[in-house]
Order: sequence, then structure tokens, then C-alpha cells
Amino acid sequence: MIIDNKIILKNYKCFDSTGGEMEKILPITVVIGKNNSGKSSMIDLVQFIIQKHKSFLETGRDNTKPSVLIEHKLKIEEIYSAFPDNTRGGGIPGENFFEYGKRFLDCIYTYQLEGNGKKTFVKIDAEFVPEARTPIEKLANAIKEPFVGKTFCNISAERDVNPETSKEGIDFQPNGVGATNFIQQIINRTNRDSRLVEQELLAELNAIVNPDIKFSRILVQLRENDYWELFFEDSNNNRIALSKMGSGVKTVLLVLLNLIIRPVIESKNRDSYVFAFEELENNLHPSLQRRLYNYIKEYSENHSAYFFLTTHSNVVIDAFGTNENAQIIHVINDGNRSTATTILSYTGTKQILNDLGIKASDILQSNGVIWVEGPSDRNYLNKWINILSPNLKEGLHYSIMFYGGRLLSNLSFDFVWFNCEVIPLLKINKNAFVVIDRDGKTMSTAINETKSRINQEIGEENCWITKGREIENYLSDKTITNWLKEKHGYDSNFENEKNIKLEENITNSNDKIKLRYNLGKTIYSSEITEHIDLESIDKLDLKENLLRLIEKINTWNE
Repeated sequence: MIIDNKIILKNYKCFDSTGGEMEKILPITVVIGKNNSGKSSMIDLVQFIIQKHKSFLETGRDNTKPSVLIEHKLKIEEIYSAFPDNTRGGGIPGENFFEYGKRFLDCIYTYQLEGNGKKTFVKIDAEFVPEARTPIEKLANAIKEPFVGKTFCNISAERDVNPETSKEGIDFQPNGVGATNFIQQIINRTNRDSRLVEQELLAELNAIVNPDIKFSRILVQLRENDYWELFFEDSNNNRIALSKMGSGVKTVLLVLLNLIIRPVIESKNRDSYVFAFEELENNLHPSLQRRLYNYIKEYSENHSAYFFLTTHSNVVIDAFGTNENAQIIHVINDGNRSTATTILSYTGTKQILNDLGIKASDILQSNGVIWVEGPSDRNYLNKWINILSPNLKEGLHYSIMFYGGRLLSNLSFDFVWFNCEVIPLLKINKNAFVVIDRDGKTMSTAINETKSRINQEIGEENCWITKGREIENYLSDKTITNWLKEKHGYDSNFENEKNIKLEENITNSNDKIKLRYNLGKTIYSSEITEHIDLESIDKLDLKENLLRLIEKINTWNE
């Protein structure tokens, strides 16, 4: 589902000739930034690529027409269409056109997308003879632009669902206008399947809003003034008008109308849509945000649908920041112009956090916090939890925070911030659990004063001090042996002695191994997790503590 095209937007609204860009298109693209930074312009860009509306090109900047440039890596079949093997001569060297054209395979070809759908050649990153310019220009017609055959579907940041009079036509707008009439026609008309709303939509709605509330029924009634109004009933048969409810339920309802009902009404597959949802977090509690974003993530995975989500919420970083099928684009406006950059580094993540004004106190909003020393610990813990309880997801059911260690090279936060703010926060969220390396060189080595204090203050039931010297001593001999061989080509007689650090155990297993685990713990730990299985968890007291932690997480989410 990855579309390996770079898209560049220039001279549109707040974007000048420098432009904003998407390096490629993943199933989920999160556009994050402050209000009025230009996030909606990126949604306009996606809509233009799909619908080719000429009105998009009428909103230029500095009396300059907007331009949409797409960089595409040429494929062999595209080259063949412009350089056929049955044509020769005309000043193009070689046995035939195709023999010459093959030199452009995998070259980056840049074209401009026009309002009428026409594609115009801009440049190619290769030299060519002047006589080849005509077939090179024809290459633009052979390239399929992103999202060919897709349907654009969006929800705007300003939205509401209100009582409405009955109108012909079954449709609703990005701002929610028409949604009530849309639902009442599905429920009341004999040519529609009311179970779409009364059963399927209601079940998915409850899956997202639980445990805050649970609805037993959704219905629509005609008021005295001839306005249809939506109602929800709870388990006690209390009937509540949607117009009297908070905007959170309305937002979830609009999302589900688009994801579940619209494809059925329009007789299209769910994978034929590109969904663009703007600022879904407005008036949603962080816990509801996490459940809604997790639903979107699973929908994209299950139905191969593309999503573009604009936001200025830090919750989205937890939801998608480490997802391999998602990317984050940061939009910044300096007061004069906007830039859009795909975040590929920790430095970029730090800029996002600064831009959004994220504070240490934001951990108060988490269902529960697991504190670990550093990123490698997080990788192992997530893998172990996933094996024993795959339904639990980081960012949805729990958050992981780092409390110490030399983390400047691995984190997107300031070390001072950790020392001054995070350590005192161990006790702020009442749902907290701490994992601590024992660090003793022998089993009889006393736990140091700081670790003993934390164990006492947070409570032994919320603290896990490793039985081995460090968390890496829980890794099985088989896991490390397979990792060394398959990832780095080393054969070894590895034994993970519990009182010796992993790096030293690796070196002791084969003196030819030059790998230094401590110099790349974050990367190496990600590799090692690929070799962890259920059998490998039966080591020391690992499984016992994991089950204890999983029970805690489930309690946090009751």
C-alpha cells in the first residue's frame, strides 16, 4: 500500500515557491501542527490529486498559479510505452528506442499535475539526447498518478449533527449537514437495510465509546416541527437526544457513517476510499481519542484504506508515531510562509512536541504509565506483552515513559527535562508501574538507595526489579544465538549468564564478534525482538512478572 511518489505543493495559500512535501504515501498520514499552520492545505492537495478540481489552481500566492509536482521512479513497462522496441532512428542512438530508453529505469521522473488531469513533464534525473525529449515527455501519460480510481471522503474540523427536515437524496456533507436525514432514510425506507445503523454501526460505536458509556439502541423520531432527530438509549432505557449530547459522540458517529455506511450506500469497496479527517480530537477526552485512532488504524489494516488525519493533539504521536504503516508530516508557519516536512528523526519529533506545547504533565491523561530506563527496554517489554496478551496496545491501553540513563542520543527530549520533571512524576499518575534493572554483579549485591526508595514509595506490587543484572538477561540463549547468526552472520556458543551484561556475554561467546551491543541498543533490541517467541519467555521470573504487569494494565483499562 505504500505509494513511493514524492508530492510537492508550491504557491498554494500559505505555501510559497519553497513548498511543502510528502516524501511518499503510507496507509496513514498524520498532518500535525498548530492552528492556521497549513494543515488543511495538505488535505486540499490530496483532494486535488483525486478529483482534479480546477478551483484548486485558482488559489495562488503572490499572483502565481499553484503547482503540484510529483516525483516518480520509472518502471520498465512505462519506459516501453514511450520507447518501443519496434522503433528506431530519429537521432536516438542504439539498436532501437527501447534499448536507449532502458537507461532511464529507476530514474526519478518529475511531472506537474494539471487541473484537467493532464500531466506535464518537468524534469528527469538523467542526461538524454535532444531527440529523445519527445518520447520522454510522453512518459508522463504512461504514469498513473497516486490514487487513480479512488474516492475522496472527508470530515471537516468544523462539524455538527443536528435535527433536520426530510430531504430527497441520501448523502451528507463533510461538516455533518445531512447526516440525520441520511440515517433516518436508512432506518425508515424499505429499500434500505436498517440493520446497517441499528446493529452494525451501533456495535462499532459502542466498541469505541466503551467503557465511558454503552448504548442499547439508536433510533430516529419525527418532532412536532417536522424535524427528524437522532436518539440513543442506554441500558436503563433512558432516551437521550443526540443534540443534547457532547460533540465527542457526534464525531465518532460521523467517522462511522463514512467508514461503515457510506461504502454500502455507494456500492464501493472500502479499499477504494481515501479518507481525510480533520482534527477528530476536538472536544474528545484523550482516552476516547486513543480508542478512535486505534479503530482507524485497524480499519486501515483490515480494509487497505488510506487515511489523512490532521491534528494538533499529542495523543496521535502515541497512536501512530511508531507504526510502520504510518508517517507524520509536520506543518510549520513562521508568520510568512508554511513548510511541510516528513518527520524521519527524533529531532523532528522534538520539534513537534515543542510546537504543540507538550508538557510532562500530559502523562496524567494516560490510562497507565509503565516507566522503563530506556528505548531498548520498551522494545522488549512491548514484544513480551504482545506475545502473552496481543490485544493490549501501547498508546491505547498503556504508555511507556523513560526515567533515566544516558538518553540524549535516543530521545527527543532534553536531559534536564527528565531530571527535573519526569522523576518526580513517577507518582503523579496513580496507574504507574516501574521496571528497574537490578545492576548487581552478584545475586547478593544490595539494591542501591534510589531503587529501594522507588520500590518502597510506589509499592512492591507496582515495581519490578529484574532478577538478572539487567532486562537483557531475560533474553534466552536461543534468541540471541539466532539473532547473531541471522542478522550479523556470527556463529556462537552463547550463554546469557544472569549477572553479566549482555554485551559481555556476547563477546564471551565468540572472540571474533566485533559487535558492541551497548553502542546501538535501540537498533539491536528492535532486531532481537524478531527472534523472541513464547518459549523464550520461560526464563528466570520473566513470565511471572509479565503476567503481573498485564493484570495491572487490564485493571487500568476496566
